[in-house]
Amino acid sequence: LFRSLSACPSCAFCARLTNAAMMRSGAGLLRRSQGTRLFSAEAAPAAKPRKWRRRLFVATGLVGGGAAAVAGYSMSSEKQRQEREQMIRNVKEKKVPTRSEQIDRLASGEEFDILVVGGGATGAGVALEAQLRGLNVACVEQEDFASGTSSKSTKLLWAGSRYLVKGLVKLFSPSSLMSPGASFNEFLGTWHMVMGCFRERTYMLTMNPHLTNWIPIAVPLDKWIIWPAPFDYPPAALGPCTGLFVLFFKFYDFLGSFVAPSSYVMSSQRARSEFPQMDGKRMKYVSVFYEGEHNDARTNLAVAFTAAMYGSCITNYAKVEKILFDDQGVACGVEVLDKANPDAQPVKVKAKKIVYCGGPFTDGLRQLSEGEDVKPVVNGSGGTHIVLPPYYCPRHIGMVDMMTSRGSFLFFIPWEGYTLVGTTDVKTKPDLHHEVPEDEIQYLINECEKYLSPDLQVRRKDVMSAWYGIRPLCGDPNAKDQSSASRDHVVSHHPTNGITFVSGGKWTTWREMAEDG
Repeated sequence: LFRSLSACPSCAFCARLTNAAMMRSGAGLLRRSQGTRLFSAEAAPAAKPRKWRRRLFVATGLVGGGAAAVAGYSMSSEKQRQEREQMIRNVKEKKVPTRSEQIDRLASGEEFDILVVGGGATGAGVALEAQLRGLNVACVEQEDFASGTSSKSTKLLWAGSRYLVKGLVKLFSPSSLMSPGASFNEFLGTWHMVMGCFRERTYMLTMNPHLTNWIPIAVPLDKWIIWPAPFDYPPAALGPCTGLFVLFFKFYDFLGSFVAPSSYVMSSQRARSEFPQMDGKRMKYVSVFYEGEHNDARTNLAVAFTAAMYGSCITNYAKVEKILFDDQGVACGVEVLDKANPDAQPVKVKAKKIVYCGGPFTDGLRQLSEGEDVKPVVNGSGGTHIVLPPYYCPRHIGMVDMMTSRGSFLFFIPWEGYTLVGTTDVKTKPDLHHEVPEDEIQYLINECEKYLSPDLQVRRKDVMSAWYGIRPLCGDPNAKDQSSASRDHVVSHHPTNGITFVSGGKWTTWREMAEDG
């Protein structure tokens, strides 16, 4: 209409209509413009809900991503569990040769690829590892399997919380500022060792449920501020009141990929119910974490018998009397004596390679091949354990004192229907039949009473049995850099006679030691 009216310029009436239409059109445009401005002004606050929507979308995405990650991890864990179960089911058991058959095989003149001397956790592990790799293996033990250190442990497959704590304390101590690079490298070595322990603990607990089990271990805290500070680290004195210990055990769970049951906290009231032998009234709270437990001697026998099942000639009560050498001075065999037969004569056993796995008695084996004046490289650390009646500890939970008067850990755990207390940590000389020091027994009695109820006194006559295990602390005599001695285990190869020895380590990492050997 506006275009058609304006197309008639000669008509005054049309001109008036045109002017009126233009005015109405302008007023409409003005109103629409004002309305737009008014609408924009009123709509400005509505931008906030859009921000909240964006935040909601982001939060939803994060939650969804976390849920997807948890679901993926659960599916992966379930798949791994099914694979492990399938591996266990697929194992084909074979008849294990008798000891007489193994002795006859040793005396048959057969040449072995590897001869392992020592039938503890390390020796049996090396024999199994080598046999599974297709080598022809013999393994001899002068007494029974696990008769030495391997049966005298604290019965735990632990990931090394003590090493981790001490490594962190040393890393963040003021002394590390003097040489931060060296401190970090030292911590890195500890970190790799601890992560190896986590990996091997997971393997043992998941692949050997007939030999191992998880056990909750209580850490009693009877003060909000601990002094003297634990581990000689002043900030640790505030651990109970700041929840630092609780956070550490959650971090411990994380490092283990949450394979173990989750750590938790018990109130004083719950502690009196779960652990009635503990002096729960005195406790502020109790932090609980999980470790693996096993019968160490039985585990050692299982490893040895598995090696025999796959073809290793593995024999106990067979003592190495002499090392045989070829014209170039390289070890090529041994003379073995059957100690179970009083009329037996030493027999020669040929081998392309000899591996010493004598634990704390490695230096005694080295004397056979390097002479009586060989420089010792293994130091012994003696640990005493005592066994108490079952009523001193619940059947489903143990306890640990991380702040003993000597600064070492003291475990108080149920084991085989009784109560096991240990260990001490003192320097000693290796001795296969070491007597248990009486003062060490009394020390354990005094220390384990620290957190027990006053009504429950541990008496000397309550000690049902005791043992003394010697852990090897070893350096490598053939290493170029003697300052880089391992804090875990050592694999040393002699450049002249070709003999290798494996020593050190702990029960948790027996597979890692065997593989390195």
